[in-house]
Amino acid sequence: MHLRILLLFTLFGCKSLLFSQNVASPSKSDFSGTLSFLASDWMEGRGATQKGGFMASEYIASMMGLYQLAPYNATDYFQNFKIQEHNVSKAILEIKKGKETISLSPKTDFKVTPIAESVQNETQIVFAGYGLSATNEGYDDYKNQNIKNKIVVVLKGFPSHQDTLSVTYKKFKKLFPEESNLDEIKLQTAINKGAVALIIIDNKETYKKDKDDSAFHSLENSEIKTIPIFKISKSAAEKLFLGSKISLENFEKKATQKLQSASILLKNTTVNFSIELKTESYPVRNILGMIPGKDTTKTVIIGAHYDHLGIIKDSIYNGADDNASGTSGMLALAKKWSESNVQPKYNLLFASWTAEEMGLLGSEYFVQNFDFSKQKILFAINMDMISRSAPEDKTARILSIGTEKKDENLRKMASEINVKLQSPFSLDLWETNGHSGSDYASFTSKRIPVMTFFSGFHDDYHTPNDKVSKTDSDKIKDVLFIVNNVLLNFKENQLN
Repeated sequence: MHLRILLLFTLFGCKSLLFSQNVASPSKSDFSGTLSFLASDWMEGRGATQKGGFMASEYIASMMGLYQLAPYNATDYFQNFKIQEHNVSKAILEIKKGKETISLSPKTDFKVTPIAESVQNETQIVFAGYGLSATNEGYDDYKNQNIKNKIVVVLKGFPSHQDTLSVTYKKFKKLFPEESNLDEIKLQTAINKGAVALIIIDNKETYKKDKDDSAFHSLENSEIKTIPIFKISKSAAEKLFLGSKISLENFEKKATQKLQSASILLKNTTVNFSIELKTESYPVRNILGMIPGKDTTKTVIIGAHYDHLGIIKDSIYNGADDNASGTSGMLALAKKWSESNVQPKYNLLFASWTAEEMGLLGSEYFVQNFDFSKQKILFAINMDMISRSAPEDKTARILSIGTEKKDENLRKMASEINVKLQSPFSLDLWETNGHSGSDYASFTSKRIPVMTFFSGFHDDYHTPNDKVSKTDSDKIKDVLFIVNNVLLNFKENQLN
C-alpha cells in the first residue's frame, strides 16, 4: 500500500514536470548587472550613430554569445545597414492672402521636420481642429472635408487636454494614452487623408531660444511615406487666421463641451513652403540571436531597442528606463531559456533594435528585409520602458500592454498570467491600431500581431536624469514574469 502511494506521488511529480516545461522567469540578478552597465556613463547614452551605440552593440552581442544563442546571420549577431540624416539648410514658409505675402521666420515663427528629399509646394490650407478622427466616439475633425493635396493646420493636444478632471479628457486620454505619440498619430491621419504637409499650432510665443532639433532620419529607399511637419508659434497662427472667422478659443470650447469639430477651408489663403536639405549617411546595426524551435519555419520575436539619445551638448543621456530596461529584460529572458535546455515550439528570436529614437528605423529595416517566403513571424513582443511609473501611478503597479484590437486571446492570456503575481498589476490593456509609439509599429504595418509592454511616462523621460538609481527592479521582474509565461503558453491557434 505504501509503495503504491509512493508510486502515485512519483508519477504525479513527473506529470507536473512534464506539463510545466519549466523555464524559470528571470530574477533581479539576471538583469540588474546588464541594466547598470548599459545605462552607465561608459556607454555614453548609446546614441545609434555615436561611439556609445557601437560599444553597446558589441556588449549585447557578447552577452548573446555567452548565452549560446545562434547568430541570426551565419557569421555574427549583427544586422548592419545605413541610415540617412537630413538637416534643413534652408526653409521657407509664406502665407499668401490675395496680393499680400506674409513671410514667416524660421528663427522665431516656425520649426520644421522635413522629409527625405527637398520639396516645394504652394496650395490651399484646411483648418482641421485637433487633427483627430475618432469616428467611433462621435468626433471627427475631417468630417466633410477633402484635404487631398492640401495643407492641414491643427492644434496641439485633444479636446479638453488641459482639464485633466473632465469627462472629455478621460475619454480622449483613453483613446490616445501616449501623449508623446499624439503628433505622430495626427501626421499619419493627415497622410492617409492625402495632405501634402502638416502644420501644428504650438503653445510657444517664439522659437528663438529653442535648440535646433529639425533633423529627420530615414532608411535608404524607405517604404514609409511621410510629409513635412511645420510647428508654428501663436503669433504665426494669428497671421495665418487673420481675416478669417476662425476663433481658436471658441473652437476649443465647443470641442470640449459638445465634441463638436469645426474644420474649414481657409478661403483666399494659400501657403507656399520649400525645404532644402543636407543629407549624410551613418552605419548602424541591429543585434539578433536565436533559439531554434521545433518548428523552424515559424518565429516569435522578443525585442527591445537598445539605443537612446547619446551625448547632447556634453550631457550624457543614460536612458536607464528608455530603454536599457527593456534590453536587459530581453537578454535575461534569453539567458533563462538558454539555460533551461527546453526547446521552444517555435524559433525565439531575441532582437535588440537600433535607431528607435530616430523613427523606429532598426525594426523597420528588419521587417523590410525579412524573407517571409521562408519563415513566418507569428507575433512580436516589444518591451520599451518597463522600469518606471508615471507620477499619477501612486502604487507603481500600472502596466500598459498593447495589442491589436483583433487579438483578444493575447489580452486574455496576459490577464490570466498577471493574477498569478504576488502583487498583480493594474493592467491598462489598449489597442495599438493607429498608434506608432515604439518598435511594435514596424510589425503591425506588416499585419504581424504584437504585444508591447510599457510601464508609464515619468518626469525624467528624455532627460539626463533617466538613471539606474531611479529604476524599479521589482517592476522589471514582474513584467518579465508575464512575458516569460506568454512565451511558455503561446500557441499559433490563439491568433485570429
